[in-house]
Amino acid sequence: MEAYDLFDRTLTVSEANGLIHDTVEEMFYDLSIEGEISGFRPASSGHWYFTLKDSVAAIDSAVFRSAQFSMMIPSNGDLVIAKGSLSYYTKTGRLTFVIREMKKKGDGSLMEIIEKRKAYYRSLGYFDEDIKKPIPEEIEKLGVVTSPTGAAIRDILNVTKRRAPSLDIILFPAAVQGEGAAEEIAMRIRQANIFEACSVLIVGRGGGSQEDLSAFSEPEVIEAIHNSVIPVISAVGHEIDWPISDYVADKRAPTPSAAAEIVTETIFRRRERLEKALSLSSSLLKERLADATIRLRECMHKLSQMENKVIRYRGRIPSTEDLRKLLLLRVQNAETRLAYSQEGIEESLKARLASASISLEKAKKATTENLILKAEKARLQLTSSKKEINHIFEKILKEKEAGLKAVIKENEALSPLAVLSRGYSVTMDGNGKIIRNKKDAVPGSIIRTRLTDGILTSVVKEG
Repeated sequence: MEAYDLFDRTLTVSEANGLIHDTVEEMFYDLSIEGEISGFRPASSGHWYFTLKDSVAAIDSAVFRSAQFSMMIPSNGDLVIAKGSLSYYTKTGRLTFVIREMKKKGDGSLMEIIEKRKAYYRSLGYFDEDIKKPIPEEIEKLGVVTSPTGAAIRDILNVTKRRAPSLDIILFPAAVQGEGAAEEIAMRIRQANIFEACSVLIVGRGGGSQEDLSAFSEPEVIEAIHNSVIPVISAVGHEIDWPISDYVADKRAPTPSAAAEIVTETIFRRRERLEKALSLSSSLLKERLADATIRLRECMHKLSQMENKVIRYRGRIPSTEDLRKLLLLRVQNAETRLAYSQEGIEESLKARLASASISLEKAKKATTENLILKAEKARLQLTSSKKEINHIFEKILKEKEAGLKAVIKENEALSPLAVLSRGYSVTMDGNGKIIRNKKDAVPGSIIRTRLTDGILTSVVKEG
């Protein structure tokens, strides 16, 4: 499309965006931009998305995964120099700075100021846990310092409506970003304390960039939260955002919705218990009503039978109408007694439960004492048994020792050596065979005679 044609016709949105796309991507294909990183958010696809900003302006930026191999992983507050091209997405009309190269230049001025301020207030003890006030469990009125048109108040109202619809909420409207926001937030905190308007104060807003959340790190807000007599819950940004108000507040909530859940916890749990009790009572009443209905039907059946008898014996008994009224009155009295008995039954059950608990505790104590006594008795019996066994072993050992000595003495008496010691001798041939007869000794053979103190060797002369 020629440039002079633009003044002679009306463009569609697609045509206009296409024209902007071609112009931007042809002219701004190699830019070098210096700025501070804010709102860094890595996507599941691996790409990085964030905002490059200075003190007065910002531009959406992206680093695709293919270009990240030569870069450091950036952080919020980093001051960087980035090279890339402008890309215009025609479908939504969004302009993005697509970065090919990026290097860190230094710490961003805003992050540096916040970190220095954080260190200063930490040194004053503003973040100490021992000075933080507890969040009360019983909350009658909840104060909220936030924008009246922001997402934070809508989230808080949605949570409290669902969990604690009876809770009174007082909104202290304040700007939450931009010039004068910090002074306005601090003023609302002071007002809530002057009028003692609420039991707990939520101070917060939805998520945003570090610059968007900077009002909650200003000295005015920090001092107002620190001096607040009313316990303060700081609920600023998302899970990853931690302005200084989160550190100095009595409690930190990651989101406004989470803060609302904290202050409604007691009421919500009480409602749950009440609803369960009501449901149980309703079930019990329905069961009792069903039983009463069955009994009533039985009574009506008996009444019908009695009416038939009355008709047959009308002359001898009161009228059917009188009898019917009497029976109906008795049924009504029975229903009344049934209704009144419910409370008595509940009290009886509670008393039985308490009595059973006491009995259980006594039985537990008695069992423990009994076990201790049995253990001591078993220990004494074991000691006695050990002594008795040792005595028996000693007795058996002595008896065995005496028997062994007797056997040794008997063996010594029967030993051939003992016989030799009494003057006898044993004569053997050269093979060691005992010579018992004269004929066993052949003349000229060598014989050996064993005496008690040795062996004599001889030669046989005559046989």
